[in-house]
Amino acid sequence: MHSKTPPEVLTPNEKAYMSSLNERGRRLFLAAKAESLKDQGFSYRKFSTKMGISTHTLQIGLQELQSGQSLAEGRIRREGGGRHAVLPQHPEWVQAVVQIIEPHTAGLPQDNGVVWISISKTHIQNELAKSGHEVSRYHITQILNSLGLRERSFRKDIPMRDVKDRNEQFENIASVRKSLEEAGIPVISIDTKKKELLGNFKRPGKALSNGSLRSYDHDFGTFSNGMLVPHGIYDVAKNVGYMTMGISHDTSEFVCENIERVWNDYLREQYPDAQTIAILCDGGGSNSSSHKIVKQDLMNLADRLNMRLLVMHYPPYCSKFNPIEHRLFSQITRSWNGAPLMSVEDAAKRAEMTTTKPGLIVYADINTKTYEIKRPVDDSYERRLAWQVVQSPVLPKWNYLIKPNN
Repeated sequence: MHSKTPPEVLTPNEKAYMSSLNERGRRLFLAAKAESLKDQGFSYRKFSTKMGISTHTLQIGLQELQSGQSLAEGRIRREGGGRHAVLPQHPEWVQAVVQIIEPHTAGLPQDNGVVWISISKTHIQNELAKSGHEVSRYHITQILNSLGLRERSFRKDIPMRDVKDRNEQFENIASVRKSLEEAGIPVISIDTKKKELLGNFKRPGKALSNGSLRSYDHDFGTFSNGMLVPHGIYDVAKNVGYMTMGISHDTSEFVCENIERVWNDYLREQYPDAQTIAILCDGGGSNSSSHKIVKQDLMNLADRLNMRLLVMHYPPYCSKFNPIEHRLFSQITRSWNGAPLMSVEDAAKRAEMTTTKPGLIVYADINTKTYEIKRPVDDSYERRLAWQVVQSPVLPKWNYLIKPNN
């Protein structure tokens, strides 16, 4: 039965009342309404057409209304009424589907109980037709569901390697974070998002448009307006993201200068009494836990800010657990999908439009500086390292404090 009704048949109050009824209540209500409209020239057939219901349904309602019989408590149809399930009548369909999907079934070596099939419902439907079974996609879905097969996406959550001390570092980060947040010490999560080609390149998703949309048929950098290097800083406690749109290389110098600018322009005002900044980051690239140039740039940053930097790296192959990945970057991706990123300014503007129900706020700035790669460390590096970097007693390879040199 359809709830869409023409205004000349039901008043707004009647439509509202009918929407609150169950199936049997609507059937009886419409039967009574049809009876009351007979004198106005509404035949049962005309009434059924106007209301979008079958004459058979209306006749059942009229019979129930005239007989005055009530159904057992909790029932909305007489026993045996309604549509009958089709699958129990065709067990051969289930067996045929099992035979069709068996050669196309695969599984996970990590879990013997998980399998998936690599053919589509259309393929299954075509194979059934070849065997003389005309089965709808709806019933094919029911059969697959009865076999425990439902459409699911693969989750990228299996570590590439079994990293030693992985869980211990997770527990350490969780414990330290809790203590820092309770003490009002700023905790920022940082990372560089995937680089993006600027220009008329296709992006995932759809855009609202009054006509067909076209983009380049190949993603060649030679046709681009440049490469976007988006770096993010996420204030874990305040749910605020700070994006810096770079156009050069993703280096530790680039990262540290972004942190410096965001602290001076935004965070210093938010944390006026802070003497320490806690930094959550992964352990590779411009955030490497082992590269000397990264520690050198962090020491320089601590000096310029005159602040202590408490650095905690996530273990290898675990960067997706960094809060910025799922709290900021995934939302930025949603804002960027659909239409090409035509320029750095376009990327920044669309990033700032990002929001979520919990109230995420995003600020975006542009960094046009060119950064050198393969910079050497200074001669004073080892001396400064011994004085400024204090290794944590817990997993010191991933946890350390950097003091300003004064």
